[in-house]
Amino acid sequence: MKRMISAQYFSLFAFVFNIAASSVNAEPIHTDRFGLYVVVDDMDRASAFYEQLFGVPEIQLPSLVGFEVAGGLYAVVSRETYAADAIRGDTMRAYINVADIEEAFVRTRAIAPNRLESSAVIVEGPFRFFRVRDPDNNVLEFFSIDQAPSDTQ
Repeated sequence: MKRMISAQYFSLFAFVFNIAASSVNAEPIHTDRFGLYVVVDDMDRASAFYEQLFGVPEIQLPSLVGFEVAGGLYAVVSRETYAADAIRGDTMRAYINVADIEEAFVRTRAIAPNRLESSAVIVEGPFRFFRVRDPDNNVLEFFSIDQAPSDTQ
């Protein structure tokens, strides 16, 4: 009896191990584009805010506005239409890499001075970043990574 139980446990372990091993060898999911969305209460107010940050939207519907950001789609969606039960604000943290963090900070401060989480760009090791809240309290983080100085010998 003990041998039968041991054999069953071994069979179960082997089955689970084979599933885990086969998932590692599986082909990755083919993707065409990365995107994310934030949920907002007032589409007009949010659209105006994001148009100031990102320019003309790629998609513009009454309950969804989408902006091309670094090859991805940053969408703004109506809470009433798509996500009535979503928690307001801070439901997602978008982080967006920019070439010139200081220029991005100056522009964002001009657009939303009272929505910035800090009075200057924050530096943590090679990372430089700042965060701003949209009109619905969602956080966007803009960042840059300082490249290590090259060894010139």
